[in-house]
Amino acid sequence: MAWDKVLGRSAPGAKPAVPGKADVAPPAAEQNSSDATRHNRRSKRVFISMHVRVKFQRGSQTHEEETITETVNAHGCLLRLKTAPDRGQTLEIVNVKSGGKAECRAAYVGHSEAGKTKVGVEFAASAENFWHIAFPPDDWNATDFSDAPVHHGRGSQHPKRL
Repeated sequence: MAWDKVLGRSAPGAKPAVPGKADVAPPAAEQNSSDATRHNRRSKRVFISMHVRVKFQRGSQTHEEETITETVNAHGCLLRLKTAPDRGQTLEIVNVKSGGKAECRAAYVGHSEAGKTKVGVEFAASAENFWHIAFPPDDWNATDFSDAPVHHGRGSQHPKRL
């Protein structure tokens, strides 16, 4: 379930992404760094796949690519592109479902994996309703729910949080 990912829980009986290797927590220094970044974030991330079209200039050529988001928030998104823009470069992003367009900048250009590069995109201007979804409140914290007791009702195959 998608919320399990947001809440930091794994599904019962879930297997690690790499066979034979357990999920390992990042080193403490890296974990503290990402916690600080997460704490300073302007809006909550939502792990959701939204179809988008990204358009930008690469030299004298216009590059256009359709992809899906990994996460979205009120200020942008994280996605993977076959052709990476330069950090700080201006992009146009189109929400394929709604047809909405927004001017953005590549705030983060990460490593390439499986032929695609992680790109963090930030809206140039306020675009609160670009994704057409409701975001969690600013004071919402997924870790508050990680210790909630689990109730396995009679004959229930799916645990329920109380």
